[in-house]
Amino acid sequence: MVSLDTFPARASSNKRAAAASSDETNSVIFAHIAFILCICMQRFGLLIGTGQIFFSLFGFLALVAWGWRVGLVSIRGPQTLAFGLVVVWFLFSAVAAAESPDRGVEMSPASLAMVLVTNSIFLFGPSTRFSNEAVLPVFLFYVRLCAVLAIVQIALQFGGIRLFSFKDAIPSLDPVLVESAYNQNAVEFYGSLNRRANGFFPMEPGALSQLLAIGVVVDVFILRRLAYLPLYAISYVLTRSGSGLLVLVVSLGAYPLIAPLKSLRVIAIGAAVAVLIGTTYLVAPEPFDPIVSRLNEFSSTKSSGYARYVAQLQTWDYLFQTDRVLIGSGPGGLERSPAYFGGSGNPVLKLVADYGIIGLLIFLFYLVLSIFRKDNSMLALTMLACYQLGGGNLAMAPFLIMMAMLCVWSQPPGGAGLRSIRPKAASDRSVPALP
Repeated sequence: MVSLDTFPARASSNKRAAAASSDETNSVIFAHIAFILCICMQRFGLLIGTGQIFFSLFGFLALVAWGWRVGLVSIRGPQTLAFGLVVVWFLFSAVAAAESPDRGVEMSPASLAMVLVTNSIFLFGPSTRFSNEAVLPVFLFYVRLCAVLAIVQIALQFGGIRLFSFKDAIPSLDPVLVESAYNQNAVEFYGSLNRRANGFFPMEPGALSQLLAIGVVVDVFILRRLAYLPLYAISYVLTRSGSGLLVLVVSLGAYPLIAPLKSLRVIAIGAAVAVLIGTTYLVAPEPFDPIVSRLNEFSSTKSSGYARYVAQLQTWDYLFQTDRVLIGSGPGGLERSPAYFGGSGNPVLKLVADYGIIGLLIFLFYLVLSIFRKDNSMLALTMLACYQLGGGNLAMAPFLIMMAMLCVWSQPPGGAGLRSIRPKAASDRSVPALP
């Protein structure tokens, strides 16, 4: 005979199971929407002067508000305190710039507001109800989608169909696109009509190459799977971009410095991949020739390579000759600097120019505290390398949302940390689909 006392316990167990299932579904929805915002919608926004306001930022903040309402989001205490230091110093630098302008360099309060609002996303993190092992498989779904679309783009181009920008496909979208500020229609070489693959959703070919590099780190070095490596390699070659490879090389080279006890496997896999790529290049160098030839762009003042990696040296030289290098020239100071070269900005240079070396150290403390954990050091290092070397900026909302999702909201399978509702085997084998 079944005791009546068992019915309340069974009902309570069923209620907990239903709640767990609801949390899992909401977590998958959260992850999908977040990556749609930062990958599929990264070209959408408004151009205001020389800056951009990305719709993905406000979409993610709305998503966080919904996540808070359903119990998936929590406020991160240490990061909130660190962000408070960032706010105090940035405001001090802005006031100092207003009271004593640096050689006539004008200040931009809008730049300060956008930087603070954008980087506040790291204050929010997953609660214990969030199914954090669902994040990486969802991310890889969109990486592979862009990789496949890159191949489709080039296949269509052989037939005379060029679909590389939303503006070309749907001209009426132009007022809500930031494409014109980026090289989304990059040609294979100067004078060519053929364009380099960008995966349709990423901002430009370089952005796709960096996305593929991050996908390789997640798939190969975290989930330890090689099945999709050929897809990533083929798509990467079609981008004709070197920035993603640079990010991989820097990440793999620096990883032993931050995790020497865990780096042997990474070094072994990295060496094997390097040997494979090198062997392929020796056997069939033609697909790699466009990427290798782009090394010559460093000497051309009209190239993105020169702007991104060479021209900034002039700006550094100028900054260290000023008396504001410690506290900065205030928000917007970099772009208004006499030594600024269009397209040569990067987060570190921007921080020193606007908020000084002190501001750089305070912001780096906040960022490192926000994204680094023992179990995600390789991924966090890759994201930082991509952030600095990939042409990003302090208010690049799509990339920062991706960084937050991968380094704050995700959990490698079997890692210590937040409770995962999803079975680990399922997160290793499949990509969660929207319910």
